[in-house]
Amino acid sequence: MREIRKILFLAEGQMGDSIVLTPALKAAKESLPGVNITILLFHRRKYINNSSTGNPYIELTNFSGTAEVFKNNPDADTVLELDRKAMRSLKGFARLNAEWNCIKYLRKQNYDAVISTFPQNRFVIWSFFAGIKKRIGEKSQQFGFLLTDKPAIKRSDSGVLNYFCDLLKPLGVTAKSKETYYHIPDNEIINAINILDELKINRNKKLLIIHPGASDKDRQLPPEMMAELVNMLRIKNELQILFTYSEYDEGYMNSLQEMFKDKLSAVKTDTIAGLAGILKTADAVLVHNSGPRHLAAAIGVKTIGLLEKHDDIMWKIYDDENIHAIVQSNKNCSLCGKGKCGGFIPDNAKFGAKCMHDIDINEINSSIVRIINNP
Repeated sequence: MREIRKILFLAEGQMGDSIVLTPALKAAKESLPGVNITILLFHRRKYINNSSTGNPYIELTNFSGTAEVFKNNPDADTVLELDRKAMRSLKGFARLNAEWNCIKYLRKQNYDAVISTFPQNRFVIWSFFAGIKKRIGEKSQQFGFLLTDKPAIKRSDSGVLNYFCDLLKPLGVTAKSKETYYHIPDNEIINAINILDELKINRNKKLLIIHPGASDKDRQLPPEMMAELVNMLRIKNELQILFTYSEYDEGYMNSLQEMFKDKLSAVKTDTIAGLAGILKTADAVLVHNSGPRHLAAAIGVKTIGLLEKHDDIMWKIYDDENIHAIVQSNKNCSLCGKGKCGGFIPDNAKFGAKCMHDIDINEINSSIVRIINNP
C-alpha cells in the first residue's frame, strides 16, 4: 500500500458529528505512525470574516464555535473551516469560481488520502478534482464512481460511530477503541463548581442536568411535556434539576420558564468547554438527539436520550444501556413513512414532531431513575 503521510477528513461542522469522529482520528494516529491529519469542517450556519489561508471561504480555525471540539486534541494536526452558508449564497459563475478556488487550495496541500465522512456530492467531487490519489467514501452515493475505495457500509446499518471507524479500513486501520473523548480544561471544572455553589446546588444530592437544545425543533420534547416531567421528578424523586442552554435554545427556555411561577435553575453557556464543565458535575444528563448528548458521553457522564421514533438508527451508537438510555415513542405514526421520520410538528405546536409528543412521560421518569441511581 502507498505510504500515507497526510490524511484529509471532510466532515460536517456539527458538534455531535465532530465528537463522534474522535475515535476514528485516534485510530488513524495509532495505526499510521507519523501521519498528519487535517480536518475540514463544512459549517451550515457560520460566516467566516477573515481568512488565514488566502482563500475567502476556507480558514484555519481559531477553535470557536463547534470547532472547539478539536482544541487540544492531539489527533488533529490542522483544523480548517469552510463557510458553506456564504458559499451557498453565491450564484452561477461566482459559485463555481469559489468552489474551484477551494479545490485548488486543497490540491496544493498534497494529501495522500481523503475520507468523506458523509455521502455528500461536494465531498466526492472536491476530492477528485483536488487530485488526491486515495479517495474513500460510502459506496452507495451518486458520485461514488469518482472514489477509489468504496466500503459497502451505511450509517443506518450500525450507527455513525462504527461508520466513521469502518471508513478507515481501506487504509488498513482498525479502531481498537470506539470511545469518544473530549478534554475539559481544568479552569472550566472550577468555574462549574463555583456556578453550582452560587445556585445553591447541594452537591450531596443527585443532580440531573437537562439540556433541552437540538439542531431542529422537531427533535425536542414539547415544553409542556418537559414541564410535566420536571414536576413529576420533583414530587417522586429527591433530585436536583439544573437546565443548561445556549443562545440557540432561548426560545424553548422562555416557553418553559413561563410555565413555572418559581424560577427554574438554569445556566446559559457560550462555549463547549463551559458546557462540558457544567455537565461533568451531573449524575446524569437528559438530552435530545443533539451535540450535548455526545459531549456528555465523551466526558464520561451518563445520559438519557430522547429520540424521534424513526430515522434514528444511525445515532443509537452507545451500547451500554445501563449508562446511556434511549426513550422513544412506542406508538405508530400516521404522518411519517415506514422507518423514516419526516419531522412533522403538529398544528398549533412550536416544538416536537408527533412522535415526540407521543413519548410516555412515565417512561422518561423511570429511565432517569434507573440511570441516575446506577452505580
